[in-house]
Amino acid sequence: MSSSKSESLHPKDNSSSSSSYIDEYGRRIDSLRISLTQRCGLSCFFCHHEGENRAKKEISLAEIEQIVKHASTHGIRYVKLTGGEPLLREDILDIIRIISPLVPDLSITTNGLFLEDMAYNLKKAGLTRVNVSIHSLDLDVYFKITGSRDLEKVKRGVKKAVEVGLTPVKVNMTILRGFNENSIGEMMEFTSDVGAILQIIEVQQIPVSGHQRNEKLWVDLGPLEENLKERAIKTEKRSLHGRFQYTVPLDRQRTVVVEIVKPMHNTSFCRECTRMRVTSDGKFKPCFYRLDNLVEIFPRDEQIGQDAAIQQAFKLAVSKREPYWRDEH
Repeated sequence: MSSSKSESLHPKDNSSSSSSYIDEYGRRIDSLRISLTQRCGLSCFFCHHEGENRAKKEISLAEIEQIVKHASTHGIRYVKLTGGEPLLREDILDIIRIISPLVPDLSITTNGLFLEDMAYNLKKAGLTRVNVSIHSLDLDVYFKITGSRDLEKVKRGVKKAVEVGLTPVKVNMTILRGFNENSIGEMMEFTSDVGAILQIIEVQQIPVSGHQRNEKLWVDLGPLEENLKERAIKTEKRSLHGRFQYTVPLDRQRTVVVEIVKPMHNTSFCRECTRMRVTSDGKFKPCFYRLDNLVEIFPRDEQIGQDAAIQQAFKLAVSKREPYWRDEH
């Protein structure tokens, strides 16, 4: 069994570690997660909306370009575009064309509704890889979770993404008690057959007025991960959050790669967090779980394009970063 980093440097990576942003806990920021919109064609009842409240505007192409341009010269190697549904942005291909030359790895998280039609153009524009959310392969369960019956269309989108080379393609499956916790094996077979990685995600219990929303949906992924660890013929540790990927045999011919994402009450998840978030209305968000430490990147429109404004906002946001899950939680 081997242990190694699953992310490798891309030839375009020319960032200098000496100019990287490092928070007070020694965590070097190398990943940027940008929410492009809160619009979405699905209505998943557990959706965490990237930890945002409703936004009154959407971050502009010019803002995105300036943020990524600055970030890429200060150690950012990975950018993920998310939402809402990022493919609903009319300028999504322009966004990708402009920022893809700036970072070694540009990915997107999508519900997959538009992926079959857009995969080729996304790849051509410069997108590196894609995550597709599919929480069940049972149409009735999929409908109960998402409000959509377009499951087959989404599955075709996954296959198309693999076909055009948006790899590694990851299928995001959030485990929800009473809905899909008993169908992980079926999803493992699907992802193996199409050539994708299965990312099993613990549902986020978002703090709301002293209680945890989604608490009743939570499933302990610990036993599952122990089982995967025992069965794995290969284990790799990722730099982000210290997550593990397990290559597991399904039968004599097939294997599947499964990554486990456990953010809840997980001190190591926070201790190894190297990500800064950008909200859909243009604010730095130092922590997913908090709304009281957001930093406006461009307080005034005339500051868009001014590197000094981005630098000041980025430094302030980094100074506000602290692990959410600690012993007191």
